[in-house]
Amino acid sequence: MKQLLLKLCLLIALLSTNAFYAQNIFSANKGRTAQKKYYTTIPYKEVKTKVIIQCLINGKPYNFIVDTGAITTISPALHKELNLQVIKHIPVRDQSGRVDSLQTVSLKNVQLGDVTFNDIPTVVAKESEFFDCFKVDGFIGSNMLRNSIVQFASQTKLLTITNATEKLHLNNKVAINMITDPYQSNPYIKIDIIDGENTGTEELLFDSGMDNFYDLAYKNFLEIAKISPLKIEAEAVGSNSLGIHGPANEEKLYRVFIPELIVNGYLFKNITTITTHGSSSRIGAPLFKYGVVTLDYINKKFYFEPYQKDAKNLAEKSWPFIPTVKEGKVVIGLVWDKAWEGKINTGDILVSFDGETYEDADVCDVLTTDHSSANSAAVVVLKDAATGAIKQYEVTR
Repeated sequence: MKQLLLKLCLLIALLSTNAFYAQNIFSANKGRTAQKKYYTTIPYKEVKTKVIIQCLINGKPYNFIVDTGAITTISPALHKELNLQVIKHIPVRDQSGRVDSLQTVSLKNVQLGDVTFNDIPTVVAKESEFFDCFKVDGFIGSNMLRNSIVQFASQTKLLTITNATEKLHLNNKVAINMITDPYQSNPYIKIDIIDGENTGTEELLFDSGMDNFYDLAYKNFLEIAKISPLKIEAEAVGSNSLGIHGPANEEKLYRVFIPELIVNGYLFKNITTITTHGSSSRIGAPLFKYGVVTLDYINKKFYFEPYQKDAKNLAEKSWPFIPTVKEGKVVIGLVWDKAWEGKINTGDILVSFDGETYEDADVCDVLTTDHSSANSAAVVVLKDAATGAIKQYEVTR
């Protein structure tokens, strides 16, 4: 496809996972570096906001996504190649709230730049087209990074990993406290949400594997609403996310308008977010566009140094529906506007949008390309999920 004129809200936080702990507690916070003192910079490439680095395992190069919201993970193909012994099975919850059991192994001799990590607890993902689509072999999770300071610099496309704070010359004026969970060291920070004279504080996950700037967990939305009745722009029943365990279940979702949101003292304005049924709200990889982000796992500090002083306006208009990917097809996942009930339905196959064909589109192209239409009106052609009939409408945003 030449370009995707319709911005797909696919929330592919592929492995933004949490081990789900019940009677048998499993901690992924194990393993160590071979070096006592280290400082290394690694060039990365960005695909659909994913930070992808090359690492060496047993001296052979592989591509991994750096995902602070995840436990370290390898693909089934890499597991087979490395022939690693399975330690146990653990329940893992993906970003949409779905839980499934995954194998765990111990990953040895993983070299990131000049630093070698050994004996890292790692889960083995189930078969998924996403590894082939993104051309990656796994995910570097917070449990591997938990004894390091990690810096993302999008303007130079460099990832820095060190255990020497002084080498980064960090500015404490742009730092806030960071909490890490005791099982896989996922990083949590607090942000401020401002609606007129009302201000609320929310604790959320910093998830570098997430495509969206900000996702609001439904349970947190209910708590914030007690302080300030945030504006609900629309509601719908459907699914618009993909996680490690596949498409999210269809549930009621809300599109919510946030007037102001503050991260480390920096102001973002006019944010539109969609509630999720994951375990926590999240700030994602788009934050990298606006400043240097540093996670100091050692001293439990989160730094955000903006590239510009002026507040960032994130206002955007929404189309009346959101597509997603299901069973290798681009389909309608959510329909916001009640005026389209009975015309545009969840599950309808997206044939074309604004002149661009989607019916036979390569799913990998859809998942890894990030283009959006600048138009305020477009023609959408659909194949009805129930009857197979072709239908055409003009939609606006």
